[in-house]
Amino acid sequence: MRRTSADARVLLFLGAVVLIGYLDYITGPNVSLTLLYLIPTVGAGWLLGQRLALLVALFAGMTSLVDATFASGIETTTLVWNAVSRTAILTIAAFTVDRIRRDRDRLLLQDEQRARSLELLDRGLSDPARHLVDVAEHWDGSTEELKRLVKRRADEIGFLARDFSSMIRLQNGELALRRTPFDFIELIDEIRTEQERADRRILLTGPTGPMSVLGDRARIRQSLDALISERAAGSELSFLLDRKGGNAQLVIASGDYRPAKEPSGESDARLGIAAELAQLLFAAQGGSVTLARNPLTRSLRVTARLPLA
Repeated sequence: MRRTSADARVLLFLGAVVLIGYLDYITGPNVSLTLLYLIPTVGAGWLLGQRLALLVALFAGMTSLVDATFASGIETTTLVWNAVSRTAILTIAAFTVDRIRRDRDRLLLQDEQRARSLELLDRGLSDPARHLVDVAEHWDGSTEELKRLVKRRADEIGFLARDFSSMIRLQNGELALRRTPFDFIELIDEIRTEQERADRRILLTGPTGPMSVLGDRARIRQSLDALISERAAGSELSFLLDRKGGNAQLVIASGDYRPAKEPSGESDARLGIAAELAQLLFAAQGGSVTLARNPLTRSLRVTARLPLA
C-alpha cells in the first residue's frame, strides 16, 4: 500500500513537470518558469526523499530542454546552457530540501527520546528518594544497617544520573564510541565473575573458543552491567552465548522465563533507563537489544546482539 502511494506521488510530480513544461512552451523563451519547476522538485524532496527528488529534477531539466528546442530563434549553446543551469538549480534544491527534512526528522526523534528519558529518570529517582524519606521517618534498626541501605539507594541514584547523562550525550552525537574487535566470551566471563561477587547465581552456556565481535568494549560492559544490576542480589540468572548469522547473541534470562500468553499491557518505561541506554548503545554499533517480560512470573529475558568481527 505504501509503495502504491509513493508511485502515485511520483507520477503526480512528473505530471506537474509536464504541465509546467507545456506552459513554458506556450509562454515563449522570454518568460522563465524555473520557479514553477521548483514546486514539484521541492515537493518530491520533502515527501519522497533524495533519489526520487533527483529523478524529478532531471526530468524537469529534460522537459525544459525539449521546450527550448522547439522554440524558435535560440542558439544551440544557449539551449544547452539554459537546460543545464536549470537542472543544476533544481538538483541543488532537491538535495537541500531532503537534507532539511532529514534534519527535522532527526530533531523530532531527539526531542521524543529526550522526553522519554526525562520520564524514565523521574520514575527511576522517585522510588529510591521515597524509600530514603520513609527510612528517615520510621527507621528503628541499627546504624550499620542504615548506612548500608542509604549507600545502596545513593548508588542507585548515582547510576541513574550516569546512565541519563550517557543517554543524552549519545542522542546528541556527543558520546564517542571506539569500535574495535574484542572477545565477547571473555567480556561476558568477566561480567559473570563480578556479578557473582554480588550474590547473583549465574549459569553460563556457550562455545568454549573465542568469539570476536566489533564494538566499544567499555560501553558495552557498562550497559550490560547496568542491566544485570537491576536484578536483586541473590537472583538466579542464565547466560546463553551463541552465533546467529553474522552476529554474536547473548540471551540473559532471570527466573524461569516463559513467554506470556497474552500481552501484558505494561509500559516499556518500567524497564528503566538502563534498558533504554543499552538499546541506544547497541543500535549505534550495529547491534540490538530486545527485552521480553512475563508479568505473571516476573521473569525477564534480554537478547543482545553484536556484529561479528
